Parts: sequence; C-alpha cells; structure tokens
Amino acid sequence: MEYKTQIAVIGGGASGMSAAAAAAEAGASVVVIEANAVVGGNGLFPRGIFGVDSYVQRRKLIFADTDAVFINCMEYSHWKLDGRLVRTLIDKSGDTIGWLENKGVKFTDVVHHIPNQTPEVFHITATELNAGKAIIDALNTYCEKSGVRILTATRAKNLLFNGSGLINGVLCESKDGETVKVEAEKVIICTGGFAGNPELISEYYPKFDPSQVAQGAGMRHNGDGIKLALEAGASIEGNFAMEIAAPKIKGYIPLNLLIGKPHNIWVNSLGKRFTNEEIVYDFTMATNACLRQPGAAVWVLFDSAMLEKDLIEGRDIIELIHIPLDAENHLEETIAAAKKGGILKVSDNLSGIAEFIGCCFDSLKNTVEEYNLFCDKNRDSIFAKKRRYLYPLTTPPYYAVKAGPDMIITHGGIRVNERFEGLNDRFESIPNLYVAGVDFGGADADVYNVSMSGHGFGFAVNSGRMAGENSAKSVLDTH
Repeated sequence: MEYKTQIAVIGGGASGMSAAAAAAEAGASVVVIEANAVVGGNGLFPRGIFGVDSYVQRRKLIFADTDAVFINCMEYSHWKLDGRLVRTLIDKSGDTIGWLENKGVKFTDVVHHIPNQTPEVFHITATELNAGKAIIDALNTYCEKSGVRILTATRAKNLLFNGSGLINGVLCESKDGETVKVEAEKVIICTGGFAGNPELISEYYPKFDPSQVAQGAGMRHNGDGIKLALEAGASIEGNFAMEIAAPKIKGYIPLNLLIGKPHNIWVNSLGKRFTNEEIVYDFTMATNACLRQPGAAVWVLFDSAMLEKDLIEGRDIIELIHIPLDAENHLEETIAAAKKGGILKVSDNLSGIAEFIGCCFDSLKNTVEEYNLFCDKNRDSIFAKKRRYLYPLTTPPYYAVKAGPDMIITHGGIRVNERFEGLNDRFESIPNLYVAGVDFGGADADVYNVSMSGHGFGFAVNSGRMAGENSAKSVLDTH
C-alpha cells in the first residue's frame, strides 16, 4: 500500500492530531500514521489544559501575564530549559484555547489546580467529560472533514530518504504485517514518549527504579519517535522530566476520595512520618518525598472521624474534576474490595495497622503520638503542616491504605528549535523533520511543574499545532 502526501504525521495523539489539523487548515495534504486502533493516545485522559491569556480567562477577569508565567517556568527549572522554546509555547497557549473553541471544544471554566494558584491556567470542559477527549474528538472531526487521511493500526518503522539523503516519507507496517509506504515532503514525529521502553528509561533516567513505581495510568509508548529521529541525525536535549504522581493506588478509584486529603498522615515502611502531607496537592513534590522512602512505599492513615469529615465536607474542585462523579456511590463496596485485595486495613487498634505495614509497633505508636501532640498544640514542629490540616488520629477504627508513585508519561527527548524542527548535535535543522509533543526536549527539566497546571497536555497541543503550521508553510512556500 502506498500513499503520497505533503505532510506525514507519525502519531495520532494530542500533538499529532493538532499537527494534522493545523497543517490541513493551512492548506496542506496530510496523512496521520497511528499505531493504535483509534486516535487519541494519552491525549484522551487529561482533565484540563494549560493556557495563558485566553478568552476564557478574560471572561473571568483573570489577567494571566505571559511574562510572569514564563519567569515562573524558567525559575522553577533553574533555567535548565530552552527559553525561546518555552516562551513560544506559553505565548501561543492562550490563542490555542480559542483555536480549539473554534474547532468545537466547549470550555466551561478555568480553575485552581493547586490551592491559591495564581493565575488560574487549568482550562476544563464539563465535569463529566475529559478536556482531553473533548479536544481529541473535535480535532478528529475537523481532520475528517478536511480530508486528512488517518491510517490506524499502522506503525511507523523507518523514515525514508531520497538520493540526496533528505527525509521524504515513512515506511510503516499494518497490524496484518502489510508494508505501507507514505511518501511525504515533511514528517512530524508525535509518538508520545517512551514510558513503555525500559531500555530508554534506563538510558535517560539512570537513577530511576521502575520496580518502585506502579504502572497504573496512561498508555506506555515505546519511544518509536525518539529512535526514528536519532536515526535521522537528531540529537537528544539533555534534560528530562518524568511525570509521576503520588500517593496512587492501582484500581479502587473511589478510594481517591479519601487518600487525597491533606489532613491524613503518611508513614513509610518503618512506621515513620516523612513529609508535610499538604503536598498531596502537588503530585510531583509528593512523588519526590515518596521516592526517598524504602521501596518508595507510603501508607496513608486516617481514622473514622477523618472519614466522616471527608464524607460530610465533600469534594474540592480538583476531586470534582479528576474523580468519577459516581465514586461516592461505590465507596463502601470499594473499601470491602480493597481490604480483600490487601491494600487497605481497618483496625480498632494501632497494632493491627503496624502489622499491616510490617513495621515495629512502637515506631508507629511514637509517630502517631507525636503527630497528635502537634495537633493539640496547633503546630507541626517538624514538617510545618498548616494548622487547618492538623487533625489527630484518635478515633478508631483506624484505616491504612498502601500506596505509592504512578508513572504517567515521560517528557523530553529530541532537541528542537522554536519552529519545532528537529536539530542535530550542531543545533542545525534537519531538513523535513519536525518533532512535537513529549518527544521533544527543552520544555521540562527534572521535576514536572504543577503550578503550570496542564502544561504537559497544553505544550503537546501547542507544539503539534505549531509544527503543523510551520511544516505546511514550508511546503506551500516551495510550490
């Protein structure tokens, strides 16, 4: 099977579908090559998307300053990022919210994603619908109407080169083993990172221990795009960020109504408290704290009084966004299932909780007594937890949930410029090659910046859109 097009997009996730839509909108012919049976990838899952100076913000009288957000992003990373690249992504982000609205996405609000966040940058759709799915659906519909050909269940295997050594297409394989050749003037790589590739993880995250991290959420892409770009002469940008969240559990989703509260107590396998539990609102900081513990394991403790408080007070805004709307209806049966599954213990005494953790009873007893004393004095003299979150663990039965980190996706890879052209090790553009989404590097370093809420998804959509625009302009300017 052979196809001929102007733009070939490898990957049909958030960046790939944005690239395809933007290129088609500019007047280019486009073929999307998607390994899965349907488009979307990890772009289906985000609950919100980052944007600065959007119409949605202005309607709420939120005046998001691109300069201030840019400075925050760069200082958070200690200026390890590519400033021009980050600036381009931030400056485009608000306009992209409007671009998506014009494609049919109905944003309902822009909200806090962490307490007292300023400015609010997390744009959401109706709570019963992921922003990610709404965006993917809208882009897919637009692409279909615009004549974009989407090849699903087709995996890119190699880039094609002409006699001058320039990229001129993609060699693929269908799920049935059929060879598929796509001739193209420009190729955009958008394959979703390498979270499913142990070799690449070991190479780019040498201190990372995958045995300590659950595999609960998202799709685990294998880094096809990274390998293709490297074979074309692209270079690796040195900084990577692995988006990991904690405390997380695999399955038992309604339990997230209970374990995501800042008034809980977190202990490690030694029965010792190790952090200010307020960081539950910043999942990357929480992950760092957990990864320092033996086996990266954390037990979330609460008692019946805390449980009653949670149920009476209900959800905060982020729980409304991230947890299914019917979770409360399944909480009782989920607790029973979690007990049977060995991740939750309910006990009338702390000795039962210590046995469940596998720690020394005296160690856990001392931890709880110390914490309860902090509550009595309204001051956490070790980790400085705010008074509003200090609730003693004194009312049995006691609950303990075994949790840990969950890897979501990798960020980083191929070096690009602000036009999202792939660069070689001399920082020169590789003709006809563009890279978008989490396959490119330079926009995240070390620790994912939660104050830039939804920027992983937002940067994917924005980079894809700009790669599509720039590649289409390059093609059309030569015709």
